[in-house]
Amino acid sequence: MTSVGSILEHLKSGEIIAYPTEGVWGLGCNPTDSNAIRKLLDLKGRSKDKGLILIASRFDHFRDFAHVEDFKDKLMTKWPGPHTWLVPPKETLSEYIKGSNDKVALRLSNHDIVCSLCNSFGGPIVSTSANKEGLPTLNDSQEILTNFPGVKCLEGNLGGLEKPSTIQDVVTDIIIR
Repeated sequence: MTSVGSILEHLKSGEIIAYPTEGVWGLGCNPTDSNAIRKLLDLKGRSKDKGLILIASRFDHFRDFAHVEDFKDKLMTKWPGPHTWLVPPKETLSEYIKGSNDKVALRLSNHDIVCSLCNSFGGPIVSTSANKEGLPTLNDSQEILTNFPGVKCLEGNLGGLEKPSTIQDVVTDIIIR
């Protein structure tokens, strides 16, 4: 089992990590490291236009990335939990996180492992499903390590949700997924 300390070293050095979330295994990296984000996109074979989710354990983790204060009351009706909101981004947000979208995807988690990881890291991390683009999500750490050699995997259990989180636009209320 890889420790949180080892995972944090990996994150801070621009590497990709894997970890359990509410419903699926996730791949992630430091959201302020453009090289790490590009490495993650390449690893998955994912287009940079699609954008990525930022996952965090505290509301204030998102303040540097999106205009969360403008929508706090609405966001908190579904947070913390497995609900991803699309929120207007700050102008400084990396195009690799936002993609070609006009909003950024944010999820304030209540999953113990995700919260421990984000609290230890001191902010949000990039979160995307652990799979190659277009293929099913991998089911456990062994599959992840087989398919993504070199990725550090934080052992733990999924949160019991049987599918990825709902994604909803905070401005229009449209549910995307």
